[in-house]
Amino acid sequence: MSTSDSRVSAAVVPPVELEEADAGGRRRLGEQWARLPLAWRRADAGLVAATQWTLCLVGVLFAAMITLEVVSRYVFSFSIYFVNAAARLLLVWFFMLGAGIALRHGAHVGFELLTAALPPRARRVVELVALVAVAVFCIEMIYAGLHAMGPAWAQSEPGLGISLGWPVLAIPVGFAFLLYHAMVMMWLRLRADAA
Repeated sequence: MSTSDSRVSAAVVPPVELEEADAGGRRRLGEQWARLPLAWRRADAGLVAATQWTLCLVGVLFAAMITLEVVSRYVFSFSIYFVNAAARLLLVWFFMLGAGIALRHGAHVGFELLTAALPPRARRVVELVALVAVAVFCIEMIYAGLHAMGPAWAQSEPGLGISLGWPVLAIPVGFAFLLYHAMVMMWLRLRADAA
């Protein structure tokens, strides 16, 4: 193999850190599913897969729209009027739906240095209290998001010509998914403590 071939193949392979993070997230989901009852495991796996495919589609659409806007603006010297508004809408949905999947993958910022120094029982208690706090926050955000829906439906997004209710809808939907994933994590934590 020539040096140019090795440079090409090295450029295609993702960095080890990304492989480890992705593999770690899949490993964590697999461990979680192994501890769920069979019917719940199947439903949860379907929900996670549907969410991940939706995130992939939204991410691809977002990237395509931004690329289209950059090319149209800098190559053809005009801007496509709806792209910025549509990209914002997609980004809101992307982050709101992705938060629950990130929780299940263990990808949210945490205080692992502090919790790792605790004895195992204290660490489990701190993790459970944190999950309860996440659940309470999610319930509050679902309520606030539903409360904001009324005024949002009456307003219009000028760039897209649709109701502002659609981006605001991402708040209660995203936090409902996040609440579900936090409840799964709590159930798994309590089952681990009972075993």
